[in-house]
Amino acid sequence: MSTALVDLHCHILPGIDDGARDLDMSMALIRKELQDGAAGIVFTPHFHYERITVEKFVEQRKAAFRQVSAAVRAEGLPLAAKLGAEVFYSTALPSLDLRKLAFAGTNYILIEFPTTMQPPGIDETLYAIRAQGYTPILAHVERYPFVTEDPTLLYNWVSDGCLAQINATGLIRDGHTARWLHKLIEWNLVHLLSSDCHHPAKRPPNLKDGFDHLPPKVAAQMKKNAIRVYLGDEIDPPEPQLPKYRFGRWV
Repeated sequence: MSTALVDLHCHILPGIDDGARDLDMSMALIRKELQDGAAGIVFTPHFHYERITVEKFVEQRKAAFRQVSAAVRAEGLPLAAKLGAEVFYSTALPSLDLRKLAFAGTNYILIEFPTTMQPPGIDETLYAIRAQGYTPILAHVERYPFVTEDPTLLYNWVSDGCLAQINATGLIRDGHTARWLHKLIEWNLVHLLSSDCHHPAKRPPNLKDGFDHLPPKVAAQMKKNAIRVYLGDEIDPPEPQLPKYRFGRWV
């Protein structure tokens, strides 16, 4: 896996969230991941504390994973895989059994914020999660308007020990989002690139294309970071730079 791609954020498990609707779609997504050079995947179905208990979620996730594992074995596909979750933010998260939501065998946990508004208590909640020994990975940070409006928020979270993940699609489409992502990267505020794939056509696996849109040194480092996260090893990110607002723009 030393030079391979690892996808740490995807919705491939069948029938559990808004990703793959059935096993056939799951396998189509997995074949595309492998075609792109992926050797490892963390399956991260959505978890919403307000909608389902951790126990029920774990039960559904295990059943979906069994289907995929059996199909992967039957086809003889060379894939390393483990379970995780994309955990929707709630101030109640520190009170849950986070071990069942973190990437299996690691202390990394993928957390998603709402994309419509800045929720209350982020700093305190992330602190409480870190105090339990977990490292929050903030999912697709380019999608939060409150971060775009004030990237010093992301700077503070990264400075405090969180990691930030971006979606490959934002780079591939170029335009404003890609320019913004390159700024975040320049400020050392991004550590991981994932696909967040949901559908073979509408939201496909695209890690290879995403990495091809990064400077070679940045791509190489992010690939190494993903492998280390998958293995449960620590990463040593560079010192983040504080974004400054000058003449009507962030620099």
